[in-house]
Amino acid sequence: MLNAMSRFALDDATGIIKRFVRTCLLCKHVKGPHVIQRPWGPTLKCSRRNDDLHWDFLSLTPSHGDLRYVLVLKDDLTHFCELVACSSPTAFVAAEAIMDWYKRFGSPETRQSDCGTHFRNSVLNLLSSRLKSKQDFTPPYSPWVNGTVERVNRDVLQVLRVLLMEFQLDTKEWPYLLPVVQANLNHTELPSLGDKAPVELFTGLSPTSALDVIWNPHRSHDDEPIAVDLSKPTIVKRLDELRRSLQEMHKEVADIRERRRLQQMAAKKGAPYNFSGGDFVLWSRVDARLPGNKLMVRWVGPFKVIDALSHSFIIEHLITKARHDHVSNQGLLLNVERFCGARYNDELSRWELEVSWQGLEDAENSYEGLEELFNDVPAKVAEYVAESSSDGLRAAVAALQE
Repeated sequence: MLNAMSRFALDDATGIIKRFVRTCLLCKHVKGPHVIQRPWGPTLKCSRRNDDLHWDFLSLTPSHGDLRYVLVLKDDLTHFCELVACSSPTAFVAAEAIMDWYKRFGSPETRQSDCGTHFRNSVLNLLSSRLKSKQDFTPPYSPWVNGTVERVNRDVLQVLRVLLMEFQLDTKEWPYLLPVVQANLNHTELPSLGDKAPVELFTGLSPTSALDVIWNPHRSHDDEPIAVDLSKPTIVKRLDELRRSLQEMHKEVADIRERRRLQQMAAKKGAPYNFSGGDFVLWSRVDARLPGNKLMVRWVGPFKVIDALSHSFIIEHLITKARHDHVSNQGLLLNVERFCGARYNDELSRWELEVSWQGLEDAENSYEGLEELFNDVPAKVAEYVAESSSDGLRAAVAALQE
């Protein structure tokens, strides 16, 4: 609509937009009338394109062939995305998609995904070490941390549903519409990007529009030939101008996103906890017996709330009288309870410590880099290393302390 208004003069534009929104299937809520605001937490700030890549597998209905999944890749700063259809979510598909992205745009510095086995495996670890990139994984049951790709998943589902109904196609023919959906996502101007299109911010190319067949302001409407200077000084000058223009647009987009985030945080009022001392509650615990390395929630109890702290509750079992600390906000801020072990990662050439997170189960322990942990909790790292018998670990910590 904004693209049309920039090219044509419309009478009663407000009324036309309101009628369009009322009848548009994409503007309807597909998960109920309520929008649930996720907990606020630290966000990854990107100021360059290809700095952070979000990716996830989207499950769709089976097609006429063996395709039934879509691997969604999205750049954090520019929202440039790619959609890769596949038959199953495997590490081979993920690695091949990253190599296709790498050969055209270069290697992203960070890749962010969930903890699925198709992302967390030795194949992608080896690929990360070869490409000198880093993998970040979201905590379990915290999909909003990787919410930008979850939003693309929702948009892809909505657009595919509308296109299939509009063209009266069978639901198994969605692979033929996937390139159209990707083109629309990348060539649509967004207010959050300063009224720029993702393809313009990521590649520097001008976005195309379906209205170009009617009237294209960038096309010459006469038959005179256009002279193009392809000399080396001119090409170098134009490339420098393109780089400066992209850097200015990236800075503008980063400023707009930061202002919007601060405005949303200021307008959002958190809901106070609804438990107090003496209440009887059930405790959700993780059961790792589910196949496919999936985590299943199991309710145990009853427990009695002893004390309500700022970010956790102290609960006591009614029979065993054992007390536990239940974390109520599973965002990015997690406290280190203790270290359970250490190992040297040959692929990444670094020492890693097995971290037990406060309020989480042993099945949710994870190996984190020694340098990052030393910067965050140096006292706990020094205490654990002092009791360790590994000379290599002691030497690594000593090097960090210098």
